[in-house]
Amino acid sequence: MKRITIISILTIISTIFNACQETLDLQPQDAVSKETFFSNANDFEQAITGLYSGLRSGSADGRGGTYSGGLYWEVAADVMFFQFSWHNPWFDISRGNVNPNTESIGFIWEDAYKTINWANTIIEQYNIKKDILDEELGRDVIGQAHFVRAIAYLRLTSVYGAVPLVDRILTPSEAKLPRTSVEDITNNLVVPDLDIAIENLGELPYSNLWGRATKQAAMGMKVRALLYIKDYDGTVEAAKTLMDFEKSSTVEFLPDFARIFANDNENNGEILFSIKFVGNGTKQGATNSTPFGPNNMPGIASSGINGSWQASAIAPEFINSFPMSDGLPADESPLYDDNNPWANRGVRFESTFYIGGYSTVNGLPFTVESVGTWNSTFKNDYPFNVNKGFMNENIKLNWTNEDDSDDIILRYTDVLLMYAEAKTELGQVDGSVYEIMDMVRDRAGVDLLPRGLGQSQMREAIRNERKWEFAFEGLRYFDMRRWGVAEEAFAAITSDETYNLGSTKVFASGNYLWPIPQFARDANPNLGQNDGY
Repeated sequence: MKRITIISILTIISTIFNACQETLDLQPQDAVSKETFFSNANDFEQAITGLYSGLRSGSADGRGGTYSGGLYWEVAADVMFFQFSWHNPWFDISRGNVNPNTESIGFIWEDAYKTINWANTIIEQYNIKKDILDEELGRDVIGQAHFVRAIAYLRLTSVYGAVPLVDRILTPSEAKLPRTSVEDITNNLVVPDLDIAIENLGELPYSNLWGRATKQAAMGMKVRALLYIKDYDGTVEAAKTLMDFEKSSTVEFLPDFARIFANDNENNGEILFSIKFVGNGTKQGATNSTPFGPNNMPGIASSGINGSWQASAIAPEFINSFPMSDGLPADESPLYDDNNPWANRGVRFESTFYIGGYSTVNGLPFTVESVGTWNSTFKNDYPFNVNKGFMNENIKLNWTNEDDSDDIILRYTDVLLMYAEAKTELGQVDGSVYEIMDMVRDRAGVDLLPRGLGQSQMREAIRNERKWEFAFEGLRYFDMRRWGVAEEAFAAITSDETYNLGSTKVFASGNYLWPIPQFARDANPNLGQNDGY
């Protein structure tokens, strides 16, 4: 299986700096090389490019880098099942079968600390040698390094909770740090780092290098960081600052939902931050197409291989939860038809799922009729699949894995709904909250909410809207965990006589954090372990 190509990754970075041994020290190994590498402006530009490689999806085997591979997180949530135990360590996560030695449990930890150490090196070298950089490049370098370090810590704390805070290059005597609380990391590193990024980054990428963070990307990630620690006042304030940018040409609530994800529109104002990929006929884009794409897709299959593996299945409860276009649940709406259960659910639904019988791929009718030889479980029992982001109207998928779709990390709609959520949690269900909900639902092709909702009713409405709006974007898992609803959501999932899913999903009570990887604890006895492991 071919590995991914991310825009402009330079292999020189990996030869100069190896942040972690397999057992993960928290200090870099090659101090001499970094001292000699940062000798001119081009070296700093290459260093930033290398820094972003730590955020990308790594391969189809589920090693998603620090910040991408969004569909794998849906496998961990109540959204999808993963079928191949031989292929992917996320199979265990999907079933709640994890422990400190589970392979994928260590991926985020290891990749994030490599990214953090590389960011620390860039920051250190910038402070020593910034005079060799012109002002514009210098501001971009320091802004990018602080941005990436911040979001790496945001992902670490979202997954593991308290972790060691490493904000500089450590000496050997400092390497075995204890863990720092999520709140302290957020308030003392993540938010200050994002503020530095906001101050230094421009509204457009430096030198038109799309895929690097902008000022508004840093603003949006600050909103997420504050919401995740339940700083609702801070969330509202940070979101308002970004919402003012909607008046500019760089931030936009895109009126056409499907166009948000179109390959020919990847730099639109709705997308605040994404991991960029290029397709060259031999690479696999965002790693989503091969394991998650539907099999037997007309116009896509090649050389006797039926396109993708269809190694995943969407939980029926998830797709059934989408409202009818009148805003009502299917079991309450007069628009629901047993003979055509997926009709009349709005344009967002149609842009999110492939449904057998009416969707098309490359202009040809598409019905999931078989899954070739890879997986005989789903067959005709399973007539729907993902149609969002990586599976859009411009896809060119074959066994050479040519899919250059980007991995979307943050959308402007997310910022709007985070604002609405924070306002609701503060008991301020006012016109600004309804305005946002109206915008999102109107674009989705769903009737607006009734007025006069109380706090608990609006809370439920916002949570549902996030579930539907960000389907397959990798947010549901983290939303469920921060709301504390994972046990309830997983308990609702069944494999019934209509859809043979061939597996079950389990969320162990109380396991809202992943275990600290055993290799990390072996290297640092001061880490301790999360409850339940």
